[in-house]
Amino acid sequence: MNTTGPRKPHGLAAVVAVMAATLTPTAQTAHADDRPTGALLTCAGTVAASYAPGLTFTPRATSVTSRAVVGCPLSTDSRFTSATFGGDSTGALSCLLGPAGGTLTFHWGNDEGERKGKMSPHHGDPGGTTSTASIHSLAAVRPNGNIVTVSTGTITDGVFKGAAVVTEVTLLASRQAACLTPQGLTSASGPTTVTITRV
Repeated sequence: MNTTGPRKPHGLAAVVAVMAATLTPTAQTAHADDRPTGALLTCAGTVAASYAPGLTFTPRATSVTSRAVVGCPLSTDSRFTSATFGGDSTGALSCLLGPAGGTLTFHWGNDEGERKGKMSPHHGDPGGTTSTASIHSLAAVRPNGNIVTVSTGTITDGVFKGAAVVTEVTLLASRQAACLTPQGLTSASGPTTVTITRV
């Protein structure tokens, strides 16, 4: 007669046991290799890019060189709260769109350390605070005329090795009149964001 009473707690215990069994390996894995999942860094700043040859409205093989400075207000490690990064990529690009591939190198710094003269992302990195990423980019013009390039890739060497990286660069529409000139758009600048996530 009372058989229905005990079954509910046992059923609940079974559900809790299944959930624990499901979650425990993830927690143990994260602890075992000391690599948390989720966003490790979220950064924002400015970037400047140069193009050779300059971008026009006709796609052509182009080399891109970029340099950026960012602050990282969301960081799981207080040693990495700012960075400079840059790299080189190539692709069939125009002022409207185009894919490209290349590498980015990040030099990580610490705002407090920089103020004390201990560490700077602009100079040598005695603590091994660099990362190299292999990226693939896709540029497209948004309705407001700005060129937005989203790059995705993986950190292949250095700090955060194995993590995923996403950068977004917005090159402002004010320079696009140069796309109509014979030499094309040879340089542009604008805001950029960086997110590094452990996968």
